[in-house]
Amino acid sequence: MHYLNKAGGTTRLVPLPCLLLALAIALSGCATTRPPSNKAISRIDESAGYRIPGGESERGEDVLLLAFSGGGTRAAALSYGVMQELRDTLIPTSNGSTIRLLDEVDIISSVSGGSFTAAYYGLYRERLFEDYEQDFLRQGVQQALITQLFNPMHWIRSGFSGFNRTEMAVDYYNRILFNGATFNDMAKNGPPFIAINATELGSGLRFTFTQTQFDLICTDLGSYPIARAVTASSAVPVAFPPIVLTNHAAQCDMSATEEWQTLAQLVPETAVQDRLVEGLKSYRDAGRRKYLHLVDGGVADNLGLRVMIDRVEALDQLQLQAPRNTSIRNILIILVNAEVNPERLIDRSPGPPSIAATMDAVTSAQFESYNRETLDKLRHLLGHINQRSKDEGLPTRVYFAQVSFEHVKIREINKLLNALPTTLELDDIDVDRLIVAGRLLLRNEPDFQAFKQRNKGRLAPGAITEHALCQYFENHPSCAPHAPEQEAAED
Repeated sequence: MHYLNKAGGTTRLVPLPCLLLALAIALSGCATTRPPSNKAISRIDESAGYRIPGGESERGEDVLLLAFSGGGTRAAALSYGVMQELRDTLIPTSNGSTIRLLDEVDIISSVSGGSFTAAYYGLYRERLFEDYEQDFLRQGVQQALITQLFNPMHWIRSGFSGFNRTEMAVDYYNRILFNGATFNDMAKNGPPFIAINATELGSGLRFTFTQTQFDLICTDLGSYPIARAVTASSAVPVAFPPIVLTNHAAQCDMSATEEWQTLAQLVPETAVQDRLVEGLKSYRDAGRRKYLHLVDGGVADNLGLRVMIDRVEALDQLQLQAPRNTSIRNILIILVNAEVNPERLIDRSPGPPSIAATMDAVTSAQFESYNRETLDKLRHLLGHINQRSKDEGLPTRVYFAQVSFEHVKIREINKLLNALPTTLELDDIDVDRLIVAGRLLLRNEPDFQAFKQRNKGRLAPGAITEHALCQYFENHPSCAPHAPEQEAAED
């Protein structure tokens, strides 16, 4: 893993361990800690607050769920391309009109780099397509943070007010992206629900910024700043100190709430479920767990898919109880997976790999193993639902579209995309290619095409053609001179 730095008009890669060492040395003398600012509540109202909607409240007969993985600006740009493609994809409605597929999205679950796209859309909606590239994707975020880090004024603030690297990032994201917005501001926009995910260090579990999760620590999510949630979701351990929450569990009673009763009565079927249940229950012990420390959501779930697994399981239970004529017709899950598999040079030398290469390989292996397990679990669940629907004559069909560099079959392009680093700063041409890759990969994804065929989906008039998109990749086969005529015929 590397970080970008620019000097003399050129771009060079700074190994992550070197950057971390510089950060540690620069701020090793700072001992002041800024107190957490999450607001306590004395009463839980399960009918209010920013909560993932129950399955019965999903809009219409179609359920559309998006998951944005981690991966820095690479993930942010790839997910932005997918959002553009959903904006330009139309499906007919029962009254004869058409609707954008983007407007059918019910939930967006995100981690790390993907959380910037999700939160920006959750707050600003159509502004995503007008300002997001300039506000974030092409902003040079990483260089700006590094510059601020080595500003003597930052050292002074850090020493006297606890303004550490993470607080610096919160302040910066507020200035360029979120303008002090809170979850109350996001809630006013209605669907889709934006599920921003971090990792809680004490338990190692996924921590999702929902009022249901915050109920466990008697905290008001509505007044909590979006910038702090996104910073927690993307706070790479060691490079950035955790975002800290005070556990106010002693200040409210939730024993009579439906959510606590469900949790208390749940009988785990696996060791993983048992760990999850016990971890959630532990939040109620404010004496033992006085503070929660939140870091990058990718540590617990780098795909952002675990929220979707929970949602699909809930929808499956709802379908079992629903009359046949009210069954959900389509469930479409789109995973934007910015995971890379770069060529590793350690296989070419008999000598020991560097510390940076070793750390990168170990971290990648851990992420890849857990990602495969998550994908297997989801595919098994979706296969079960599809088979049961077929056996019982239900109309429900589940589609799982994965936007991933694995699906890029042209070797040169695959190698180019997989070589992009996990940073918060990329060259403009790389941002362009990632946006285009998101669109092309989704447009040609088999399950997405099957969903469009079943629902008579089509590109909006004036939407960018595949021929125009593929100009960013000279070796793409659809760049042949006859491609525009073929696409026009298909439209």
